[in-house]
Amino acid sequence: MWTCPHCGRIFAKAKQSHTCQKIPLEQHFQDKPLAQELFEYLVARLNKDVGSSTVVSIPCCIHLFGQYDFLAALPKKDRLEVRFALNRVLKSARLKQSVPLSQTSYKNCLDIWSLNQIDPELIGWIKESYNLKQTPLTREPVLV
Repeated sequence: MWTCPHCGRIFAKAKQSHTCQKIPLEQHFQDKPLAQELFEYLVARLNKDVGSSTVVSIPCCIHLFGQYDFLAALPKKDRLEVRFALNRVLKSARLKQSVPLSQTSYKNCLDIWSLNQIDPELIGWIKESYNLKQTPLTREPVLV
């Protein structure tokens, strides 16, 4: 794991390319009240049911960090797009896109249109992503 000395973000690879620029979280939700409601509810559910996380607001999107970056949220006028990595492709009609990040990792993307879509199935997938870079026996972070 590598921590950028300028912005404090944590990455799997040393000197990984990224932006250190942060923006106020509110900027992402300007004229997007539904996306803000969905995001706030999602974060509360994740902190309760998955584990603690830190919100990092950068120009392109909002990242959630546990031991590492496990979810990106992109607020839209009428929904909240979420992206998270898994070591498998999800088989679900809810999924809008799944793209390989590496030979063993896939970025899974879906849209959340209502609070009732933040359900046990979604929370389970995100929990899997939250724990992805931890070893199954120790649940300790894997140092890369």
